[in-house]
Amino acid sequence: MEVPRKIKKVWGNYLWFFGKYFGIADLAREFFWPWKELTFMREKRGFDLGDIFSTWFGNMISRVIGAIMRSFFLVAGIFCEIFAVLAGIAAYAFWAGYFLLVPAMFLLGIWLMSV
Repeated sequence: MEVPRKIKKVWGNYLWFFGKYFGIADLAREFFWPWKELTFMREKRGFDLGDIFSTWFGNMISRVIGAIMRSFFLVAGIFCEIFAVLAGIAAYAFWAGYFLLVPAMFLLGIWLMSV
């Protein structure tokens, strides 16, 4: 029963790699952070409604752009994780079915030679 352990190890490595490569945990934690840490500071002192609104609007735009870009990478990372899970399940299914497939192919070969 060495093969299932190897499949599990390789499967785990792929899941770990895709999680770290796309930084899924970091992207989810920093989802609404400003894009590229681009923030705006007020330019005038005191109460200036135009300056306050301009700063707030610039910061909100930076956060929205950051959320949009991070959502693309999150979707790509989750897609790769799902693909790795399905590939692992398929590897286990292939390994389990291989023991049935070999005798079936042997008998099919004998049958085809006799036809």
